[in-house]
Amino acid sequence: MKQLTILCSFDLNDTVRDALVAAGIDGFVEIPKAVGFKPGARADFGRTPHWEATVFIAPAEDDAARAAAERLARYAGSCEHEPCLRVLVTALEQLG
Repeated sequence: MKQLTILCSFDLNDTVRDALVAAGIDGFVEIPKAVGFKPGARADFGRTPHWEATVFIAPAEDDAARAAAERLARYAGSCEHEPCLRVLVTALEQLG
């Protein structure tokens, strides 16, 4: 079992939803308008850079997680707004 955590700019929301459904993932959480910060970096005007993103969290069987990640890989770096697309896949242990 895996967990996909996907951060994307709003222009890729439909693409992410479609990839999760096409991969056969039964359900997922979508958190719109999450705000990310990068404290280690400084913008020219002295503030900490931040951006708005949509966060998707999806538990999935290994094959479905792999299929979704592969489907989304081609979109990394191909959007108009930051953070573009980040896909994190982690092992998931289901208790109970």
